Amino acid sequence: MKRILILLVLAVFVGTSCKYFKKNKKVDPVALQKAKEDSIAKAKAFEEEQKRIAEEQARQEEIRKQQEFENTYRFHVIIGSFKVPSNATSWETEVHSLGFTKTKILDSPNGFKLVSIGQFDTYSKAFNEIERINAERPDEPLEMWVYENK
Repeated sequence: MKRILILLVLAVFVGTSCKYFKKNKKVDPVALQKAKEDSIAKAKAFEEEQKRIAEEQARQEEIRKQQEFENTYRFHVIIGSFKVPSNATSWETEVHSLGFTKTKILDSPNGFKLVSIGQFDTYSKAFNEIERINAERPDEPLEMWVYENK
């Protein structure tokens, strides 16, 4: 009898307890759609921020490499110095047409624009470049000098 009573109580408990575990939660489709859109927008914003951070890091690395290069190769062979920036640009174009492909315009501390045709890590290498260029042009030597960019 005790067994039957225990089984009966257990059957009633198990039979009725399922409805207590079920949750008949009504889902609002508008709220669900809004939550999806918010989630997608947050994911896109996160991806864009990660992309922006990666681009900024790449830009900073490029700047660092350029500064390291300029600190290492600080001796320039100068072929012209101009107070007027447009004259420096015109001369750079003309020098480039003469076959100097590594031209660059530098800003000097006194406000002049310097047209460089090469940069080197030592003074002697820069001076040797001047000698080499003028040796190729014995009839028309170019006026050049070495400038140290500090």
